This record gives sequence, structure tokens and C-alpha cells, in this order.
Amino acid sequence: MVDRPAGRRGLPALGVPVHRVAPGAPVTLDPVVRFWTATGGDVGMIRVDRLPITSTSLWTRPVRPDPDHVPLQLHFDVKEALGFEHAVIATHRTVLHRPSRVGDRVGHHQALRAIGPERMTALGRGRSWEVDLVLTDARGDLLQVETFSAFGYRPGTGSRASRPRGAGQGRQGDSPGVSGHRIRAAAAASRVWAPVHHDVVAARRAGFDGVIACTQHLAAIAEQTRLREARPHGSVRVLEVRMGRPVVACREGS
Repeated sequence: MVDRPAGRRGLPALGVPVHRVAPGAPVTLDPVVRFWTATGGDVGMIRVDRLPITSTSLWTRPVRPDPDHVPLQLHFDVKEALGFEHAVIATHRTVLHRPSRVGDRVGHHQALRAIGPERMTALGRGRSWEVDLVLTDARGDLLQVETFSAFGYRPGTGSRASRPRGAGQGRQGDSPGVSGHRIRAAAAASRVWAPVHHDVVAARRAGFDGVIACTQHLAAIAEQTRLREARPHGSVRVLEVRMGRPVVACREGS
């Protein structure tokens, strides 16, 4: 069952839950393993009673592209209402309340936290906003809250001299070892289907030289690093990723 507001033109009130989605199919291990390995993780890190916190939101996204099932719909509602075609995630923070487990059924809702003023950045002139993705179990108990801070922008309106590497023509990103194939595979395993993570033409329209890594890919890398540091019995309860600039694929064709 999906509870969505009737319209998508106006902005919802701050803090009001929207896009409520009831718990779906039980969590299984195979999609978690595919996600974890595609993002560079070691399967030996996975515990069925304490799944990676970056894997829980897999169950809010469709297995394949579906125009009628857009994950984090509120983010796209805000982007549309503010008049932006392009946006990137600037920060992503997860606060764990209870780890997800194999057999859980994950539901969720979203809430708008804040909208910032218009400002100029290297990507272009735009505005920022924050959206909470609140993940719950079948009883409605809180699993975790993911907060996305996004920035909507108009390509070509920023200062060319200050544009970050990987944004615009003639330069590549800061991760020369990240191929377009790896970025696309990780985005697919993360069930993230936005064209900028798969289609170089769409990425170039957004101002990048190649496809860019999705937020879930980068968050998984951060969690894997923390878990390796905390072995053998450590866990991650709070995870924050700040994107100084998008990670852009190398070796993309023209």
C-alpha cells in the first residue's frame, strides 16, 4: 500500500510525513550480497542478524527501472517545485535505531526538513534542501533515518574557473580507478536508476564528463571502511558522507 499526496506541484509543509509506503516483501540475503560486493565490500562482513545499514534502503527501491515507482519521491517533488532539472546529493547521514535483519519487512515515509536560499556554486546557481527517509519494520518500529542534503542547480550558470574537476568538458574526476562499468554496476546493484548514473549523455547534460557514482555506492564504501577499522566485533550506528565533488567515471567514450 502506498499513501501519496494528490499533487506534486506545491511544496509540502516542513516535517510532515509524505509518501508513506507500507512494508513490502521480506528482506532476503542475495540482493544485499550483490549490493555489497558491487560496491567493493567483503561478503565476510555481512551478518544476517545485523545487515549493513547502507543495504536497508534497498527495499525502498525497485529491482529495475519503474516510472511508477520513484524512490525518494519527495526529493524529486521538491526539485520540480523549485524549477530545477538537475540536482546532486551533497551530504548523506544515516542514524541507526535497530539493524535490519533477513526476514524483516521494510516500510518507509519521507519528510522535508529544510529549504535553503538561492546561492552560487561551482556547479551553477541553485538552492539546497534536506529530506528525511524514515525506514521502519512491519510493526512500525524505527529502523533508521537517512537524511539527504541535495543541491539543485542550472548548469552553465556557475563560474567556469571554480568548477570542480569532473564537472564540464576536458577534465575527469578525482578517482582515476573508477570506471564507468563499475559505477553503473554499483548503481544497478543499489537499485538506483537515475540516468546520470548509467547514461553518459545524461551525465554530460548535467555538466559532468561521465556517469557519476550514486550516493548509496559512496555510503557503502564509507561503511565498509568503518567496519574494517572496527573488526572483529564493531558496528556502525551513525554514518555521514560529504561529497566535496561528484565521483565521475574515467575512460568514458565520446
